[in-house]
Amino acid sequence: MTHQHTPDVDFAAHADHLEHGARLWSEVSARIAAELPVAEGAVVADVGCGTGEMSLLLAGRVAPGGRVLAVDREAVLLDRVRQRAADAGLAGVVSTVQADLADLPGALPEPVQLLWAGHVVHHAGDQAAAVSALAAALAPGGVLALGEGGMQPRSLPWDVGVGRPGIEGRLAAAHEEWFAAMRADLPGSVRDARGWPAMLRAAGLIGVTARSWLLDRPAPLTDEERDGVLHRLAGNVERADRWLLPEDRASWQRLLDPADPAWLGHRDDLAVVAVDTVHIGRRPD
Repeated sequence: MTHQHTPDVDFAAHADHLEHGARLWSEVSARIAAELPVAEGAVVADVGCGTGEMSLLLAGRVAPGGRVLAVDREAVLLDRVRQRAADAGLAGVVSTVQADLADLPGALPEPVQLLWAGHVVHHAGDQAAAVSALAAALAPGGVLALGEGGMQPRSLPWDVGVGRPGIEGRLAAAHEEWFAAMRADLPGSVRDARGWPAMLRAAGLIGVTARSWLLDRPAPLTDEERDGVLHRLAGNVERADRWLLPEDRASWQRLLDPADPAWLGHRDDLAVVAVDTVHIGRRPD
C-alpha cells in the first residue's frame, strides 16, 4: 500500500517488494476481505491500493455486477493493478483512479458501499481530516474499514548471538521514534491523541467496532518468507538508523550482510508473528 508522504521511494522499483510483502500477508488479507460487510453487486473502493492485493480480493466479493475502484496516487502501481486484474479475468470489475487522500471524496466517480483503506491514513498529516474525507465518500449505509494499528511483526529469537540480547525489541523502539519524527514532518501535521475508533465516531460514523487478525508463520520459513523478513528488517534499520545505539547499528550490519557468518539468512529459526487490526464504522442511512 502506498502512502501520502513517500517522496524518496521509487515505486517502479518498489512494486515487486510491495507484492512480495503482500504475499506474506495474503492469508490474513483473504480472511479480512471475506469478512468485510459487502454484498455482490456493490461498488467499493480500495484507497491506497498499492499493487492491488485487496482490490482483487474485493473484486471476488462483488462480482458479478459489482465494481472495485482501486485508488492510488502512483501511476506505476495502478498499471500493475490493471495488469493483475486482467490476468485474473477481473478487468471488467476493477477500475483505477489516480488520486491522493487529499483528493477525496471528489476524486471518486460515485459514493461507495464499502471503502477499504489499509495502512495509509497514518501517512496523512491530519489523520482525523483524512478519516472524515473517507467517510464522506460513503453512500448512505456504507462502511469504512480502516486497517491501522495492531502489532508490528516479530521474527527473531531474543538472543541472536551478536551484540546484546533483545536487539529486535530495541529496533522496534527506534522505529517508533522514526515514526514519530515522520509524522511530525508531514505537511499539515496535526498531533491527535484520540484512537482510531474516536476518529471514526467524530467523522459521523456509527456502530464503530474493531477486529484483529493474527499472522503466524512459525519456523522454518520458506525462502520467500525469509527474504521478506530480511527485507523488512533492513528497511526498518535504514529508517531507524538515527535512533539506533552504535552497538546495535554495528550488530545489524553483520546480521544483514550475506557475507557475514552471522547473517540472519543462515538461520532456520526465523518466524513471523504479527497482528493486523481493522476499525469499522458505518455511515447512517
